Parts: sequence; C-alpha cells; structure tokens
Amino acid sequence: MKKLFTIIALVLGVSVNAQTGNTSTGTNALANITTGDYNSAFGERSLYSNTTGSNNTASGYYSLYSNTTGNSNTASGYQSLYSNTSGNFNTASGLYSLY
Repeated sequence: MKKLFTIIALVLGVSVNAQTGNTSTGTNALANITTGDYNSAFGERSLYSNTTGSNNTASGYYSLYSNTTGNSNTASGYQSLYSNTSGNFNTASGLYSLY
C-alpha cells in the first residue's frame, strides 16, 4: 500500500514521508533529507539542503534553501531564511526576509 501511495504522490508532484512526518511540494523541495523529522516544504527547492533538521516549515521559492541542521524554523516568502544553515527557532516572513 505504501508503494502505491508513493507512486500516486509522485504522479501528483507531491512527496510525503509518512514515517518521519515530512511533506513537500515543488521541484527538489526537501531533496536531501536524511533523518530530519516533521518538516514541511512548499515551493521549488525549499528546504533543499536540509539533511537532519527537524520541525521546519518553508513556504516559497528557495525558502530555507541552505538549512542543513537547523530546527524549528519558519520561513515564508521568496528566499526567506535562504542562508540559514544551523540556526534554530527563527521566523522570517516576506521576500528575502532574513536572507
């Protein structure tokens, strides 16, 4: 059943990792995730570099792009929190905010 769900998600362009609670929509969103849990990425390459960071929400093209190990960040807007790699508990809202 999980295989069927994964195939349906890929056809729709949505990725869902039910084991760790990760959800992404957009080309290469959450592309490098390894062990991070409960991340949400919406937009092309949002949370792209994230590997082990958890509890992050990225909404917007390239938002939280460089984040690798940062936790509990919220970025909303084009390239918001783009350069954050390991910072925790940040909130950025708007175009280039906290770039």
